[in-house]
Amino acid sequence: MAKVEMVCWYGAFALGVAGLLSGILYLLFKKGVREEHFAKAAGFEFAASWILFIPEELFNDIPRSVPFLRVIESIITALLKTFNIYLGDGSKRVAYAGHPIFSALYATLVTVVNIVLLLFVAGFLASFFDGPFQRIRLSLHKRRSIVLFSECNDKTLATAESIRSKRKMIVFANCGRNTETARKDRIAAIKGVRFDGTVTEVLKKTVGKSKRMEVFLFGDREEDNLAELEHVCGFLEGKRTGRIRVYTELSETPWSLYDEYLETHNSADGEKLVINFVRTEENFAYNNLLQNSIFETAIERGDGEPREIKFLLVGMNERNLELLKAVLHLSQMPGYRVTVMVLDPGASRKRLLCKMPEICDERDVVGDAVYRILYRQHVLTETDQFEEIIRNEFADFTFAFINDGDNLRNANLAMRLNALCYREQRNGGYRIQVNIEDEDMCNRWNPELTKNIDVVGTRRAMYDYSFITMSNIEKGTVAIHNVRYPKGEPGSPAWISYCNNEYNRHSVYARTLSFKYKVWVIDRFYNSDYGITTEDRMWKVYEHMRWNVYTRTLGLVLADRALLDESGELDRKLRGIARVHNDLVKYDDLLPAEQDKDALVLTPKIVEILKSI
Repeated sequence: MAKVEMVCWYGAFALGVAGLLSGILYLLFKKGVREEHFAKAAGFEFAASWILFIPEELFNDIPRSVPFLRVIESIITALLKTFNIYLGDGSKRVAYAGHPIFSALYATLVTVVNIVLLLFVAGFLASFFDGPFQRIRLSLHKRRSIVLFSECNDKTLATAESIRSKRKMIVFANCGRNTETARKDRIAAIKGVRFDGTVTEVLKKTVGKSKRMEVFLFGDREEDNLAELEHVCGFLEGKRTGRIRVYTELSETPWSLYDEYLETHNSADGEKLVINFVRTEENFAYNNLLQNSIFETAIERGDGEPREIKFLLVGMNERNLELLKAVLHLSQMPGYRVTVMVLDPGASRKRLLCKMPEICDERDVVGDAVYRILYRQHVLTETDQFEEIIRNEFADFTFAFINDGDNLRNANLAMRLNALCYREQRNGGYRIQVNIEDEDMCNRWNPELTKNIDVVGTRRAMYDYSFITMSNIEKGTVAIHNVRYPKGEPGSPAWISYCNNEYNRHSVYARTLSFKYKVWVIDRFYNSDYGITTEDRMWKVYEHMRWNVYTRTLGLVLADRALLDESGELDRKLRGIARVHNDLVKYDDLLPAEQDKDALVLTPKIVEILKSI
């Protein structure tokens, strides 16, 4: 019997060591550890703890008759003891009498196994609250308005943190336990939900139940955003969805490639699935110019000469390009002309000509376009060439935007430009903007050195909720649309159908911003005579010029005569495929019906809306 007892004790010790190591090694070599992995590892430790209690129960001095029942009772009692140890004093000494060294090792093993077991159980609970608990929260709140993000990154976090409404449930898809701790803390601070699953999996739980949904497909790769959009549209097709708006961030992809999604995806309950393609850099240009007018610092030439906007653009990249495009078409205003100087450290002029074939260096034809571009390539901005060009050719600039590299490089250029203005004894009449992504670093700057310099383009501002949704401009645009096309009148298009065309939507945003500028100009120089936009032919001419330049900045060119039919019209499908337009001509060459489209009646209601934006 003594030999059997010894074998049992040593065997239990060996199995206990094996169980201990198995649980630890299982977690060490498991990729993407989740709650089920902690549970399995804890299972190894629990089994080890159970086995380690069996010998003592099997060979204790309590009299029992039937050997088979004694074994069964010992195994069950050991199992109960494994549970009870955590309900009592938290420990249980186990010893093999007569072997003090082995007894100490055995007791130590029992303690270590149970400590590791507790750690793994704690890991399971933490992992549970990191996964299933988040799903429970989503299920409990799925009837609220939901804002769903396709992933957790700096962009989506900035958007989520800018949402002021406490009634909205913020959900991050593809955001499991492997998410960085700092990002988890930011999500927790806004009481958001982390969902370790795809956007489609979230929609399965919420579509048809939530009051309203906004889905932001704002991944780090454009291809991923478009792939996710296909999955979302495929899932929602034919379902009772309620109100859903999907924002998809794009950069290079033409809107027209995805017109199919905008036109055909309707839900079973008749609600229109609204998809907005977000070009963040274009948003930046419009929101920036909405808050910072290029007209206020224009130079008064006198003697009937137009006031001159002199726009300095330092650097050439996607953001600068969108700003250049916006300035070119918005500056087409009666009584103004624009000159843009671009200081490009590289050689992007030919690339821009490829993107916008009909945007040349200079046009000076009233009725077509009036602007001049001074494009300087291979400019060494880190040398005194930067100051020399400005001093000799553009010292009287009225608006400058600097975005030529990282934050400190941009800040240095802005201070050099500001210093040049001080040396030239310029006392106002200009505005300097510097693009800085990290606004926190600005808090450490010497305020004396940054006078007259405005910081723009911070990540927090770029991905602000109202900025991304274009809510300021869109609300005003929708309100104006409803004034122009009252509901119920024959032929009045509803905004929801009109704006589900990206060209229309972005074009009308541009027109709204242009007419906000027009109201300012009319208030200042025409004694608030808003009727002038329809009564004075010149205002119609310049509105056509603005549209003309805007359409050219999108890359469209004038249609060849061979493409027109007998009436001089161009087939819409051909226009989209060939990227041509037959109205890219002087105002006088338009048909009368087309000329009439360039007049927007500034009624008191519309003026009120424009001033409120």
